[in-house]
Amino acid sequence: MLDFRNLTWQDKDTCSRYYQASPVHYAEYSFFGLWAWQHSYPIEIAETGGTLCWFRSGGPLPGIFGPSGNWDAVTDWDAELSHFKPGDVVYDVPAKVREILNGRDNLRFTEDRDQHEYVYRVQDMVALKGKAYAHKRNRVRAFLDGYEWDYYPITPADFGEVMDFQERWRAHRMLTMTEEEVASLADEDTAIQNALDKWEDFRFMGGMLKVDGKIIAYTIAEELDPENLDVRFEKAFPEYAGSYQAINYMFLKEQGTGYTWVNREEDMGEPGLREAKISYNPAMMLEKYQMEIL
Repeated sequence: MLDFRNLTWQDKDTCSRYYQASPVHYAEYSFFGLWAWQHSYPIEIAETGGTLCWFRSGGPLPGIFGPSGNWDAVTDWDAELSHFKPGDVVYDVPAKVREILNGRDNLRFTEDRDQHEYVYRVQDMVALKGKAYAHKRNRVRAFLDGYEWDYYPITPADFGEVMDFQERWRAHRMLTMTEEEVASLADEDTAIQNALDKWEDFRFMGGMLKVDGKIIAYTIAEELDPENLDVRFEKAFPEYAGSYQAINYMFLKEQGTGYTWVNREEDMGEPGLREAKISYNPAMMLEKYQMEIL
């Protein structure tokens, strides 16, 4: 059995070491991705021999998931799998781990499309060239030509203003949301505040668009590694035509061109979110699987 313990802030260096050793950097497994939502999805961690670690989630979506670490360096997968018993299910298993373990009679893998992470070429998102991006170009142009706007990188001096915007944005959204969706937004507010509170402890960057001196859109992103950027939070007032497309474009144009890839995370099976993410023509999907022990 895995020896789980509660994930705490003191595990940051440990989790980061496993994460950086991973052959593929999924946004879900960065320390921020694990820690920032502890208030609603408490996480436990279990290490196995110094090469891999596994996680267990509580809250609304309980279960074991992972692993994080250098999958290619594991010399005894039988020992790793001995921690599980028939009937156990491991969630969000990276595609490379599935490739390594595929073919074993005691394992069954099921693709979890809702949890795949969308990855795009930064240059494609900035250039917006060709017929495939015509609609995005038009939406960006509608904003840039239609409003007197300013773009600024987010600094700690702006945090109060960002949270004021977030409160206005959430109040606007709540008018048409279910009780469950409202609770989810409150959880997200806490995660955003966690990001601002620990801004200096992560490789964060962000940008905001202002019209008439007020924030109407912002992005907060995390550097996963020197080539990969992850968009953690992105909000805009949709009544400003093209605002979502414009903040995506402006942030990457002004602050993201030093990176090759930008990860925009999973769509969680939400039809509207899936349509929006597909419309940007992802260069690749970071696939995840459920692994059932037979």
